[in-house]
Amino acid sequence: MNMDENKGHKIFEIISTIIISTILMLLGMYYMPLIIFLYPAPFIILGVKYGLKYNIISIIISTFLVGLMTDTISGLIILLAFLPLSIALNYLIVNRKKTLETMIISTLVTLVSFLIILGLTKNIIGVSIVYQLDEFFTQVINTQIEALKEMQLSQYEILKAEDLLESVFDYILLMIPVLMIIFSLITAYINCFISSIILRKQGYGIVSIPRFSRFKLPNNILLGIGIMFVGVLLIKWLKISYYEAVLVNIVGLTSFMFFTQGLAVIDYKLKMRNIKIIFRIIILLFFIFVLPIGSMILTFIGVLDAILDFRKLKNNV
Repeated sequence: MNMDENKGHKIFEIISTIIISTILMLLGMYYMPLIIFLYPAPFIILGVKYGLKYNIISIIISTFLVGLMTDTISGLIILLAFLPLSIALNYLIVNRKKTLETMIISTLVTLVSFLIILGLTKNIIGVSIVYQLDEFFTQVINTQIEALKEMQLSQYEILKAEDLLESVFDYILLMIPVLMIIFSLITAYINCFISSIILRKQGYGIVSIPRFSRFKLPNNILLGIGIMFVGVLLIKWLKISYYEAVLVNIVGLTSFMFFTQGLAVIDYKLKMRNIKIIFRIIILLFFIFVLPIGSMILTFIGVLDAILDFRKLKNNV
């Protein structure tokens, strides 16, 4: 392939990436919300192949087009949400950073982006995301109560159901910080994984694919968690406000970390038995969504693996 053909191929790929990504974003906004969070991947691939500037220019053009076809605010929010992650993963992949380092940095970048967006949203519409969620949950509770009344349940049963719903929603509101961290981690991992897989298939051997089966928390994680809980007890002893919120979020984050490690242990063992990826995914989904105490089992396995190292992984990858 000569120089002109190479240039033509690059231009075609850049234009195709912009068009396809813009269409996918529009589909996500109106029909399939989950695909929105795959938006940075095509630009990361483009940036690794041709340079970071192509990544940045392409995503700016794409979000500008989205803004033209929807509204300016939406385009700006999409740009703020995904441009920093796209740049961060582009840099980390090109410089062959370790998987753990890549996940930590990209997760923090994503989290900061989401926090900035929440701050801007509050300034634009005048209310916080917590207030909006509280209003939404109140509407849900009222709708459920009306439905229960139509079922002719007793007043005691209705009040009991109302108390349960309020407790669950209050707990969710308390967990907003840890849910944002988890959400940021998942977004960063999916984009890193998809970008790495496609780049490897296209012959870019510099790309290290983050293998979930080898996920492992740092060796001193138990000590770190112990220190966090001691800090929480100190907060309670000093009677500082928001003690309950801090405790709930630390417990939630700790549970998620060990749950993820337990899931990785199961995936590793299945992989060692040469079980194909589709069946591994089905088994993992069974543990997560079908088995009644699957989450507890996986969390317990994660804790044991942090102590005993079932997979005998010498390095955190």
